[in-house]
Amino acid sequence: MTRLVDHYAVLGIDSDADHDVVHRAWVTAARLHHPDTLGDVKEADRRDAARRMHEINEAWRILGSPDLRSAYDKTRQRDRNQSEPSLSRWTEEISELEDSDPPGFEVGNPLVATALRALPWLVAGAIGVGIFVFSAFATNSRPERWIPSTEPSGDRCVVVRNDHSVRSADCEATSSRLVVDSFEIGSLGECPEGAEPVQARKLMEIYCLEPPRGDDHP
Repeated sequence: MTRLVDHYAVLGIDSDADHDVVHRAWVTAARLHHPDTLGDVKEADRRDAARRMHEINEAWRILGSPDLRSAYDKTRQRDRNQSEPSLSRWTEEISELEDSDPPGFEVGNPLVATALRALPWLVAGAIGVGIFVFSAFATNSRPERWIPSTEPSGDRCVVVRNDHSVRSADCEATSSRLVVDSFEIGSLGECPEGAEPVQARKLMEIYCLEPPRGDDHP
């Protein structure tokens, strides 16, 4: 199929230009591109100028005649209309491909289809929440750990420091206190009468300790 020459583009004018504008554009282009104005140039350049001048004169021959211009405009519009549907169909096919479900997978229920589309986001959110909870638990589960006592009697003694940290200690140590009982915070446990309840820093547990011996301080 022969491509239609755009005579308007050759003269550098709009398609709705009137006859006077077309004539002035032709005169200007002819003066700029006429081969006789080139002087001493290579033969190839002279041939290009002659070809360009032929296009300019042909554009004026068509657009300068009302009848020829009318027939040319109709042909130009027909060619444009014939090229637009193929582009439109191609755009619609791409849009349908992007909006459709994967090949071979069809969901009839719109609620189910919406849930399936949102599923990856829900899974990602659940993973993020799980990581946050695990990190928070791991951070809060690093308090002072009990160091197994080497006391052969089986009694458990601790030393309570000024910052409320609790460390396992030898029951013979001066500042040590005997652990009478212990229970988790929030449980129904209670310390026996005379025992002092102490909550270790960062530990979710209450220790029931015997009163300090004499005037000893940790």
